[in-house]
Amino acid sequence: MPDYKKELNTAQYEAVNTTEGPLLVLAGAGTGKTRVITYRIAHLINNVGVPSRNILAVTFTNKAAGEMKERILKLVDYEDANIWIGTFHSICLRLLRRDPEKAGISAGFGILDQDDRLATMRDVIKILGIDHKKYPPKQYMNMISNFKNTRTYVDEKPPEDLSFRFKEVFATYQGRLKDQNLIDFDDMLSLTIRMFQKHPLTVNYYKDLFQYMLVDEYQDTNDIQFLFLRLLSGTDGNLCVVGDDDQSIYGWRGADIKNILEFDTIFENTKTIRLVENYRSRPQILKAANELISNNKLRKGKDLVAFREEGGLVQVLPVSRETDEADFVMSEVKKYLDDGMSGNEIAVLYRTNGQSRNFEVKLNAERLPYKLIGSVGFFQRREVKDILSYLRFYDNPYDSVSFRRCVKAPPRGIGDTTINKIIDFASANNADILNAIYGLNDQLRGQQKESFRKLLDIFEKIKKCVKVSEMVKTVIELTEYKEYVKKYEDEQEAERRISNVDELFNAAVAFENSNRDGLIVDFLADTALATSSDEPAENCIQLMTIHAAKGLEFETVFLTGLENGLFPLHGSIDEPDELEEERRLCYVGVTRAKQNLHMTYASTRMIYGQYKPQQKSIFLDEMGILGYSKPMGSRAKPSTQANYKRKTVEVNGIKNGSKVTHEKFGEGMVVAISGTGDSANADVFFKGSGLKKIRITFIKPVA
Repeated sequence: MPDYKKELNTAQYEAVNTTEGPLLVLAGAGTGKTRVITYRIAHLINNVGVPSRNILAVTFTNKAAGEMKERILKLVDYEDANIWIGTFHSICLRLLRRDPEKAGISAGFGILDQDDRLATMRDVIKILGIDHKKYPPKQYMNMISNFKNTRTYVDEKPPEDLSFRFKEVFATYQGRLKDQNLIDFDDMLSLTIRMFQKHPLTVNYYKDLFQYMLVDEYQDTNDIQFLFLRLLSGTDGNLCVVGDDDQSIYGWRGADIKNILEFDTIFENTKTIRLVENYRSRPQILKAANELISNNKLRKGKDLVAFREEGGLVQVLPVSRETDEADFVMSEVKKYLDDGMSGNEIAVLYRTNGQSRNFEVKLNAERLPYKLIGSVGFFQRREVKDILSYLRFYDNPYDSVSFRRCVKAPPRGIGDTTINKIIDFASANNADILNAIYGLNDQLRGQQKESFRKLLDIFEKIKKCVKVSEMVKTVIELTEYKEYVKKYEDEQEAERRISNVDELFNAAVAFENSNRDGLIVDFLADTALATSSDEPAENCIQLMTIHAAKGLEFETVFLTGLENGLFPLHGSIDEPDELEEERRLCYVGVTRAKQNLHMTYASTRMIYGQYKPQQKSIFLDEMGILGYSKPMGSRAKPSTQANYKRKTVEVNGIKNGSKVTHEKFGEGMVVAISGTGDSANADVFFKGSGLKKIRITFIKPVA
């Protein structure tokens, strides 16, 4: 059993011990919010005597849920760890599996993932005779997703202020889902809320079951997620939400910062506790972050306090062009690597995905290993989806999307006409597609008949499998999928795809190891809920947008492209709420750094093929940083024992980081010194004039 007083600071201890009534924990970056949540759960079980089944913990990613489970297992006995932990979607899916009829759906329903959803939308567009070039399927898909995350949809009201065409597309899309006994991601929350609203006894049952609720990353919740929590807890239940209003960066995808800002006015007798002791970053980094975020008005207010001692490095470097920016970053990265820092402790962050190109080009030229975080997720990769389509169709033989995919992966000489004929036959006879194949078997001839015989044989073999991993292996072997890949791809691409197929089998085995009674439906649900952010990073330099960096930390961070119009984005500068979200995003970027923070901006940048002048970001001025700041001698040490070899160059009492004055340019800060004695030159960053190279005898240190 943990020693709570020894292992928690004062604010954390108070949050853990405040068990009754609504609790708002404002947890700043790096202040140990996960520790608070896990220790609070352990305290409820070990000390308060709450049965684990009466605790619900909600996270935003499967990875976070998994890590939370692991931590809790170290704090409580195994038999006491039967807690409901998961994402909003996985929790709602679990509730819908229990009572599908109350939600208006049939038992055994399937889940339409993003790619299959798009495929369905393409079919809908085609059926309605809509010009897909003028009205792209993705556009309608996004409109439907947005609509399903409104109370209008939850309340089963028709779409308002939307075109007749959208209403027609929406109705057809919903009809397809109902015919195939499918729901999509956005339905999970909405259908659960409908179930609660229509069945008071059901929601009261779960209110009694979930006597203590904890929510992580509460600042990222949208209106529907808020409604779900409020229905379960009422306004005076034991609801503990943990989040940081200063890190609310997902307004563009529906997150509502008002949920956290107004929590204490909506939920009666709320207690608010602020976690401000930061265990991640050096004081200089936190000073910049605090100065920056203090310019926001939409916030509860708190300043981070560093637990770590003085040290580290904060640097702002102006460059001429974005290519120079990449050159500088890679030059510094190489120095860190030479000095013993691990590649996965170095992150290059940028505001938009397009900015990665110059860094990728430079990294490839330098032959430095790197990983783009936030790329296509494992379960979205073509070869993985091909194999899974067999299992999805086996699990739900009404699923025409999976049927179409497995018929053509690998190709069997079966065209769309035959496929559509089978699907139409199934629909007309109110039968599933698998039975429709048997029903039309006598009408098939030659190669098509043989192809369907082999396809049906695969499903007969799957039916005999006991384990999920056996099912995966059966599909891989009977489809001869690896041979198919080798035949149609070059050697390198084939090797990459085959390794993904092998990894899918590993995933099935891992699922069995962690879910002894897990069924194929559970495995498929896991794969549908999985995202790219659940994948572990490799030991190489990390490239990502700042959004992708949320929740991560690195010894060294390069925060790039700090220019007005790029960061903050052009459209946000004159929109107060959007500008505040951009500032919060910059705050997130700054607080990813543990030891070293480099920030860069270019005086010109290529935009639509032309170099255009840029202005440094207003965020840099708001941080109160002038040029280059280096509190400790040379470059700071990494967390490992490796020492840095460079020495501090000092001439006439002037060294890197010194504040100096010049007769013409005024006050500035030394960025670098080259040469020795009176012939040495200094690169000095002047606030009004930018970077200048000046003979050291022409500048004087500021007393």
